[in-house]
Amino acid sequence: MNAQRQAVGHWARLMLATVGGLLPLGPAVTRAADEPAAAVAEAGEEDLGQAIEKKLGVRRLEDYAEVLDLCRAALRKGLSEESRGFAEDLITGTLVERAERLTEVIFGSRVPDPQWRQMRQFALRDLTEAIERQPDLAAAHLAIARLEALPLGNRDRAAAAASRAIDLAGDEPLIAARAHLVRGNLADDDAATRRADYDRAVELAPGDKEVRRTRALFHLVGDDYENCRADLAAAIEADPEDASLQETLGTVALMEGRLDEARTAFDRALELDPGSVGALLQRARTRALAGDRDAAIGDVDRAVELGPDDPEPLLLRARILHQADQPDKAAEDLARILAANPDHPGALEMRGLLAADRNDYVAAIADFRRLARLAPDNAQLAAQLGMLYLAAKQHREAIRRFDRALELDEGLFLARRGRGDAALSVGDHKAARADLARAVELEPDDPSVLNNFAWLLATSPDEEIRDGRLAIELATKACERTEWKQAHIISTLAAAYAETGDFATARRYSRQAVDVDDTAEEVRTQLREELASYERDRPWRERQQAEEQAAAPAAAERAPAAGAPAPRRPFD
Repeated sequence: MNAQRQAVGHWARLMLATVGGLLPLGPAVTRAADEPAAAVAEAGEEDLGQAIEKKLGVRRLEDYAEVLDLCRAALRKGLSEESRGFAEDLITGTLVERAERLTEVIFGSRVPDPQWRQMRQFALRDLTEAIERQPDLAAAHLAIARLEALPLGNRDRAAAAASRAIDLAGDEPLIAARAHLVRGNLADDDAATRRADYDRAVELAPGDKEVRRTRALFHLVGDDYENCRADLAAAIEADPEDASLQETLGTVALMEGRLDEARTAFDRALELDPGSVGALLQRARTRALAGDRDAAIGDVDRAVELGPDDPEPLLLRARILHQADQPDKAAEDLARILAANPDHPGALEMRGLLAADRNDYVAAIADFRRLARLAPDNAQLAAQLGMLYLAAKQHREAIRRFDRALELDEGLFLARRGRGDAALSVGDHKAARADLARAVELEPDDPSVLNNFAWLLATSPDEEIRDGRLAIELATKACERTEWKQAHIISTLAAAYAETGDFATARRYSRQAVDVDDTAEEVRTQLREELASYERDRPWRERQQAEEQAAAPAAAERAPAAGAPAPRRPFD
């Protein structure tokens, strides 16, 4: 840093002057009796000498405070002009160095120090004083930018400090590069501005691994895997022993579905750092996707051993066990997480999904209601809760939850589709048509919503709702998307042709639906009834009036729900 280099320079000049007998130090100096002003000017030299000795032997943070106290005492007692300038620079350099030590603790730890906020406050205090003394310290401005960019910091001050560091960096391109990173990180959703700052940082410091890593992550967020890999390769070339870079490279390959490459990268990360929980969990995900669940669970077991209080390995193991059709073991891991943290979102969600799998909608709803209370503005959660109420045949409550989800995000497909299906279940065909039409706009290739909308258009008793030709178009697309293997979707196409008066085609598709091998008998019964109607040249008409199930009492929230299976159409 400028201040430190200047301080060393002053120190060297001071030592040379002392050795040459030009500038005596300490109380034993001799002065002419007729030079009292010089004596006063040099009264602080002993304190300054002690400050220099202390600075050269700094070991603890407390040592910096002693250096500062000695320097300030020396200035109060009096120093020569040259020594005064040196003392001032030594104070500035000490302030910056102490702030650097605190900053390294904050940014250099895998797990944030519990006292990091206080450390930031102390570091910012030192840095602020340092730039008041010497405003052109580029590194000090960069440190302020980095600290203020942390959570609960002053983002405006961070951006201003980063820009100031860039202006002052001069012949220190790494400082300018890292200041560009900070400024880019502060740009939030302005991708173009972020990209410009990151690109400039790479131009200034192409071989710095942190600069390359940061731009790689920017590319990763933008699904630009090719450029992401290129930056990671440069970062790894700069530091081949950095396990975290290998882990990031594996994560990119995993996101691309390149499982062999991902596995190789995670293996390398674990060679470099066998205790990396993150690499173990990522390799476990890779192995699970490759179908090697036993090896995946082995990795997670090791991660649990390394971090027995960490909920993430337990949650991942629960998910893998669920996929392996071992829900009871999965529930044990979830119980362990929730015993320590009853509001853990991932564990609550997983437990709710396990309950829904066994048709225990009361328990599932209880967990998702808790999640919704924890995150009242999460549209996806509101929609998921609506789907659970829909499955539990509490259609009015389902609609209320879908209403809330769409207040938060009017373009949320799950909520549009769910509210349309709920309206269809209670016979509100006007509302169902509006929501299902919007759902098709949002997800034009989803076979389920295509089918349900086509069924409504083909079979509604309300003439103003029906549209046979559009129903044929939608149902045909749904059949194609499901490779003509779903009986209930083929029967929708039959109903659509019947609505247009083409009963010959309706009968042909209706027979095809009846003949699908894996159709449940109760569904096949209705399909035969539909075929009989077409054989009489009559279109099929249907308005569901699903019976509303009563909400379970609070005391029974964890009891299994019985309930009949969901109606065929709205939940297809």
